[in-house]
Amino acid sequence: MMTTPTTQHNVPTKKTKNPNEQPLLLVVEDSPTTQALLSKYFGSHYRLLHASDGVEACDVIAMNPEIALIITDINMPNMTGHQLLVKIRKSENNHVKNLPVIVMTTFEDNTDRNLAFLNGANDFITKPIDEMELLARVNVHYRLAHTIRELEASKHALAELATTDPLTRLRNRRAFFENGAKALAMARRYVSDISVILLDIDHFKKINDNYGHQAGDEALMVVAHIMTELTRDVDTVARIGGEEFAILLPDTNRLGTAVLAERIRASIEREQFIVGDKIVPITVSIGIASFGVDPGEDIDQLLGVADNRLYMAKNSGRNRICVNDEGKTTFA
Repeated sequence: MMTTPTTQHNVPTKKTKNPNEQPLLLVVEDSPTTQALLSKYFGSHYRLLHASDGVEACDVIAMNPEIALIITDINMPNMTGHQLLVKIRKSENNHVKNLPVIVMTTFEDNTDRNLAFLNGANDFITKPIDEMELLARVNVHYRLAHTIRELEASKHALAELATTDPLTRLRNRRAFFENGAKALAMARRYVSDISVILLDIDHFKKINDNYGHQAGDEALMVVAHIMTELTRDVDTVARIGGEEFAILLPDTNRLGTAVLAERIRASIEREQFIVGDKIVPITVSIGIASFGVDPGEDIDQLLGVADNRLYMAKNSGRNRICVNDEGKTTFA
């Protein structure tokens, strides 16, 4: 006897929202009755944190960076709602400084309401509280703040794309010259040192020709990683051409620059770059230049001096640094 196979259908189930994904609100209110009422109003829409005055609210804000909106009463002990507003708007933390704040006032208290707006309140709600009005105001300000944060994040991401080399994740040529102009202006103002390193991978074309462009890309990333590891956060490490890199070094004289350049050169030479089952040697040639010691009134001219010395290093046999126009690799 043959049996007919049954077909099992997967019935989609309704996805329930994770409570932890709900926006987090801070309610600053010293009345337990009002706190309980707001918890009832917001319980199914938002997660709530409570504080009984402005001092406690500041501690809660500091410990909970995911807070999305604040609702505060005005008249509270220790620190009033007005004082809390001023402290929020003067915060050095941009997220805290721009948090939407809704104040609760009594219906006839225009003085408190007007002062709250002067101190940076986004909106107000009058007591006794109307549930639908409060929810509507909170929803509007939460969505508006959320949209603004998304736009800021997109703006930051676009700025990163415009100034970042997509392969190595280093700064690109544009960012190098922008940072260089600012750093040089600071060096002039405070009469401080600033130097540049220009670095080029030796025989890079042979790596691409013999092992393929993927190997060439990996070689670029290896060199980028070593330079990043050996430089400071204040330095700008950039890929400014195919296999050409530049480093901007604020507050660094020629001697310090030469020492760093040699460390980079030696580290790259020691690197075990393996393609398949072969160790492929990578070496670099480096030229350096320092503002005030070498000719050049801007970063472009200073980089031109470093470029001339880079080619001196190449013409002298590669895998070396050049620190002056005589092609020397030392100051002797």
